[in-house]
Amino acid sequence: MTVAAAAAQSEKDARKGLEVEALVRSAAERVAASSGLDLVEIEMKRGGKGPLLRIFLDKPGRISLDELENASREISAILDVEDPIGRSYTLEVSSPGMTRPLKTPADFQRVIEKNVQIAFVDAATSAPAEALAHARDDAKLPVKEIKGRLLAVNDKEVRIVPRDNKGREGAEIAVPFSALRHAQREISFR
Repeated sequence: MTVAAAAAQSEKDARKGLEVEALVRSAAERVAASSGLDLVEIEMKRGGKGPLLRIFLDKPGRISLDELENASREISAILDVEDPIGRSYTLEVSSPGMTRPLKTPADFQRVIEKNVQIAFVDAATSAPAEALAHARDDAKLPVKEIKGRLLAVNDKEVRIVPRDNKGREGAEIAVPFSALRHAQREISFR
């Protein structure tokens, strides 16, 4: 196979993967909406006996095992009829857990006044925000990690009161979403 043919096949496979993910997302969103649940994330990975499809659902408060089982049955039934994958696959439907990644303003809204851990590109040592958005994954920009109490969130930034290793709180800081690299709720068993 020529390099051009391999590139064309790779692009075709990528488009097919996006189409499959869109169809799976649509099915999961329909089930979640009808069950009063939130679709958090969809992961599609290669597995030994076919693709592995993971769907993470949640709701305010706590999602029950029965709700996850019912959603799994409903999503499975839709995927069996619509058959977007076209071959054997493994379906996992679960909760993202207490320490799930925080990615959207809605994710952060759920943990206002809770302790979080965040990693972000420190604006004092890096490029302007518009450059950060373009250099997301492949740049070697300095990343700062902090723990603290989440105060507020809006569409542009999160506001955090950092905490040192002795539990003392510092001055409130604002971190733009464009600078965030990773965030999750911090669980403490003290």
